[in-house]
Amino acid sequence: MVRTQLVVSISEAEQHVGSPDAKRPIPGPSPDAKRLRLHHSLREKIGITVADELMEFLPPGGWGDLARRSDLEVVERRLDAKIDGLGARLDARIDALEARIDGLEQQISQLRDEVRALGNLRTTIVLTGASMGISLFVGLGGLMVAIVQLAG
Repeated sequence: MVRTQLVVSISEAEQHVGSPDAKRPIPGPSPDAKRLRLHHSLREKIGITVADELMEFLPPGGWGDLARRSDLEVVERRLDAKIDGLGARLDARIDALEARIDGLEQQISQLRDEVRALGNLRTTIVLTGASMGISLFVGLGGLMVAIVQLAG
């Protein structure tokens, strides 16, 4: 598999040399081309089997693509800090929402009290109106009785 990738990289580089972009400076051999040259050289010097086994120990993308434990620890600390920051922001928003909910619950309680008070006021008005009606009826009845007695 390594050999196939390297052969493709070399043929891509050869196509680039004859392209219209050839006026641009051509970069040095690609890491894959260097790797293929090394592999061929090792095969000639130490034999095919040993060269193949040795090449299997090399990282596929080069040593620069490997992460060290210290690199991972740095990334872990950064992620932890970001997660802690997001957690703190989320906690603050939750606290703000809880405070708003508490305020809304107080307003709802006040509205309930006002509705009860309005209900009591309505009852009072109805009873007062009924009392006034009865009082007026009794008063008119008494007035009629007085008129009848005076006329009689």
